[in-house]
Amino acid sequence: MDDGGSLPTSVVNQNGVHHPSDPRYQNKMGHWMEEMRGSLMVVATVIATLTFQIAINPPGGVWQADTDSQNGCASGKTCKAGTSVLAFGDSDQKLRYEIFILLCTISFSASQTIILLLICGIPLRNKLVMWFLIIIMCISVICTAGAYVTSIWMLLHPLDKTIYRITLYYAGFWVVLIALLCLVLFLRLLFWILKKFCRLLCCCH
Repeated sequence: MDDGGSLPTSVVNQNGVHHPSDPRYQNKMGHWMEEMRGSLMVVATVIATLTFQIAINPPGGVWQADTDSQNGCASGKTCKAGTSVLAFGDSDQKLRYEIFILLCTISFSASQTIILLLICGIPLRNKLVMWFLIIIMCISVICTAGAYVTSIWMLLHPLDKTIYRITLYYAGFWVVLIALLCLVLFLRLLFWILKKFCRLLCCCH
């Protein structure tokens, strides 16, 4: 007999797990999506700001005036005022600086992509979209870590044995972490595709 009240129309399976049609499950997922959107926006904004500052304030500073080889510029070159000091070093130093700038550019571009997609209101409920954003964020964070290692290699060269060993371990940690993340993301994506494919076959039959 109805006493005037109404019970929540939740759908629970045998294991006690809420079905996606349960309003409480949908509200929980909605809050999680909003928190994830906010977290991605904050992290992407911080990384974009950091890499932008590196671009306008390069490590080592800039030449304050046009300089020739007699005043510290590389042999046979004229260093223009406002250009990076490290960009006009020897060939090895220039290569390290170019790698550093490339990593910062990739990190900045990845962060800007995330900010743009979130501003456009891209739906995060889609798993492919969420995985895509996570992969982009991983690329941004990894490139930032790579830029940090390269900056140590560039500014402290030649490295002390202890610093060199620590830097090598740090770089190795990120290489292993990258490999594990790529493997996990690939396996999750493969599992999701296989599950969708199996459901499609079942529906066809």
